[in-house]
Amino acid sequence: MDSKKYKVNKVNAYNGWDPLKQVVLGNVFEPEFFEDIKDSKLRDLLQQILYETREDLDGIQKTLEDLGVEVVRMPSNGKTALGMTRQSSPRTINEAAEIGSLESQSVMQEGKVWGLPKPCLMPRDDFITLGDRILYTSHLWDEVIDQSSIFNPNCLDTLFQNEFDQYKQGKIKYGPLKPTDHLLKDETDYDGRYFDATFQFWAPLIHRVGNRLIIDLQDWSNIDKLLLERYPEFIGANVAMGGHNDGMMNLPKPGLVVCSPDLPKGYFDKTLPGWDVLRIEHPNYMKGDLGDWSKDKHITNGKWWTPEAKSNPELVNYVEDWLTNWVGYSEESIFEVNMLAINPECSLTINYQPEVHKALNKHGIEPIYCRFRHRNFWDGGLHCLTLDTVREGGIQDYFK
Repeated sequence: MDSKKYKVNKVNAYNGWDPLKQVVLGNVFEPEFFEDIKDSKLRDLLQQILYETREDLDGIQKTLEDLGVEVVRMPSNGKTALGMTRQSSPRTINEAAEIGSLESQSVMQEGKVWGLPKPCLMPRDDFITLGDRILYTSHLWDEVIDQSSIFNPNCLDTLFQNEFDQYKQGKIKYGPLKPTDHLLKDETDYDGRYFDATFQFWAPLIHRVGNRLIIDLQDWSNIDKLLLERYPEFIGANVAMGGHNDGMMNLPKPGLVVCSPDLPKGYFDKTLPGWDVLRIEHPNYMKGDLGDWSKDKHITNGKWWTPEAKSNPELVNYVEDWLTNWVGYSEESIFEVNMLAINPECSLTINYQPEVHKALNKHGIEPIYCRFRHRNFWDGGLHCLTLDTVREGGIQDYFK
């Protein structure tokens, strides 16, 4: 096997703070992705989001490289990858089905379309480096990205791929994961996409602490058992937060937890005994480079924001109809928590807050701020945008 064809060949990461040597950074489609939209105002707004997002990603890449980190970018994969080269952007379910862009990337159920495939913007949502392997926890990018051009297959673990293939062939009804009542309730809100829950989970449900994995069991009752059987070099400790935990907690250095104020005092006493806990007591939930949207959150139900949504219902409707896979629930996100540690003394983040800056300084951490203007559209921070593939150091026990 010719290893030179791959950008990521060997990986090593047992925590999120050892000196960072290589990272995978997300990407977005080219602005031309939306060129066939006839409404010029809508088209220009969507293209502006893509252009400015790419511009900010380029800035993040430069910051990382200036710090001595090798950066591997996800491909931008535009229309050709989606089978849309000679077609107009779909306006109806029939048009979408005709161009084939929704066959496996989106769910057509009860007359609804679950949007266009998402760009490869947030690799950490679906990948996590566990020692010398990269665990891939989703199947959403199969047609958007040729993973073999990025990752050497020798270090890529597609956890439930075989079971998912059997499901598509009609050989099995459900996957190996056992959803809890909590997830089943949530899935009802998403038109009952139950099959997704039994084949995939979110990589941010796992935090690495040397030889220990902190695993969230709120949504899948048996995920810890499945993971520890597959990765016997680790032991497990469990929490129950739900959702993407890297918007609730971060471990920027050994002995320190940065977390949401929503987590009760004493929450980490068993999983991270003796560690200091820094709570973001007054997070800028709904503020950013593009202004405060707390008074206008009803326009998008708190899911996403860009200032143009306030005066452009066509934009809101288009996002809700076609880009539901692209956005999240930004109202709930705490971007001050969603940091990327370069080493135990330095972390990258995207949201400046004086109190947090001072508190991190007291713990010996110097934050470096990067611009990401449309974070409230994409619902992601520095940790989401990056996948740490190579860090110095090895496995160790931080709780002896």
